[in-house]
Amino acid sequence: MTTGSMASRIEISKRLVLLNTGSAILARTINVSVIVWLHQYLLRRISPGEYQLLPLLTSIIFLLPLFTSILTSGIGRFVLAAYAKGDDRGVTQIVSTMLPLLSAAGGIILVGGLILAWHVGQVLSVPPEQLWDARIMMALLVFSAAAKPPLTAYSVGFYAQQKFVLYNVIGVCSEMLRVFLLFVLLFGVSTRVLWVVVANVVVELAVSVVVLILSKRMIPALRFHIREIRWERARELVSFGGWSSLGYMAYRMKETLILMVLNRLATPMDVTVFSIGSLGRRQIDAWTDVMAGPLYPVVTGMHAMGATDRVRSIYLRGGRIALWIMLLVGLPAALYAQTIIRLYVGDAYGEAAVVMVLTLAGLSITSGAWMIWQVSNATGRVRATSACTLVTQAAVVALAFYAVQTLGWGASGVALAAFAVSVITEFLVQWPLGLKLADATFNAWVRETLIPGLAPGCVAAMVWAALGVLVRPDSWILLGLCTVAGALCYLAVLLAFCLEPKDRQDLAEMIARLKNFARLDINKKKCFVGG
Repeated sequence: MTTGSMASRIEISKRLVLLNTGSAILARTINVSVIVWLHQYLLRRISPGEYQLLPLLTSIIFLLPLFTSILTSGIGRFVLAAYAKGDDRGVTQIVSTMLPLLSAAGGIILVGGLILAWHVGQVLSVPPEQLWDARIMMALLVFSAAAKPPLTAYSVGFYAQQKFVLYNVIGVCSEMLRVFLLFVLLFGVSTRVLWVVVANVVVELAVSVVVLILSKRMIPALRFHIREIRWERARELVSFGGWSSLGYMAYRMKETLILMVLNRLATPMDVTVFSIGSLGRRQIDAWTDVMAGPLYPVVTGMHAMGATDRVRSIYLRGGRIALWIMLLVGLPAALYAQTIIRLYVGDAYGEAAVVMVLTLAGLSITSGAWMIWQVSNATGRVRATSACTLVTQAAVVALAFYAVQTLGWGASGVALAAFAVSVITEFLVQWPLGLKLADATFNAWVRETLIPGLAPGCVAAMVWAALGVLVRPDSWILLGLCTVAGALCYLAVLLAFCLEPKDRQDLAEMIARLKNFARLDINKKKCFVGG
């Protein structure tokens, strides 16, 4: 099998990546808008004791299927590799081999999760009047989590064929359904955090069914056949998936354990404050996750073709673009955190502004190595990345526990501990490791990623800070005007001084396509009117 034929089914196209990424950002923006409205609506109408159930139970439920990620993490990559080679039988073998294991994992999650749901009051500090709500919410989340592992084997068609636009259209439709259900339940029945879980579970199951049907139509080879079970392939996938999922597991466990530490050793207010303050960073991370999705098959295809130079280039460029995007959002949010929290949920949760600043401050340190996971997964060298992530997240949890248990700190102290650990590990571990995986030099990374990535933010931050002192925004309108003014300065510096020749070329091509699209649309309207 030649390199060219190996990649014949995988389209490596800037236009396709931009289209997929743009649709993902749009879908995520709608999702974030719903989340922002929802949290504000709940926080102004329910107690911190009831609100804390939502972040606590949601984070705990991520722990239940974590061990199944050992089984699922390798499916996408190996199906993609088989599909790229035209090996439809290999695709069927992967599905047939993993489905029994995934079904068994789903059954274990269901049984273990329901037991946990019944005893949730012994695991968490739950107000007595909220105990039954907590049990019902946990049971619903468990049912949804148990259904996902078996469906994973069939749902990689979107990934292999890079149909992210269609996937994001489904996501937009699911958000519309979620909003409809939330309005019906919250406004038509009662304001309870329970209804948020009900709406989310219904939507997730509906999306899973739709994705399953469409994915099987895209790749008919995604089917189960008992004769195609190959247990030696299972060992290969589990070995890769074990290391690949380790970093994700560590990150999720860190979030859950921090909330549990605050729940058991601090107060419901601390849980609520930490959840509100870290909401911005969580949504930015979620945005970057959907941006990364279209890049995984592209980087994997480049590596399959032996294009080391292109992998190195996309690592350096991806970090630069990640810095531009994340700092454009994160810097004004951090500088205006106190105003945002006051306008969003009132003065009672003022400490959340400190958490917000500390969680967002890390973006300038971590964003430059944003492509490390895409490169490590594409090259199959995930062991070192996952191990480093595990050590980092374990250190964060240990320091957070010490801050709460020994020093008596609350939400802001935990955020400070997490920030300190992330800065140290990025300098000492993540930056050197990312450069090694991408086969890039530190000088090239500083020149092509760090300096152009940080420059617009350094200039715009002074503008945002000056406007904060001079204008003192005390309303959403003034806050928006100050943010836009700094953003214009940010974009001016970026466009004038920070774009590489490839960036300018791609920007020019994108503008040309938009102009052509606009002309085509105008011509269609003229023809319609003339007809």
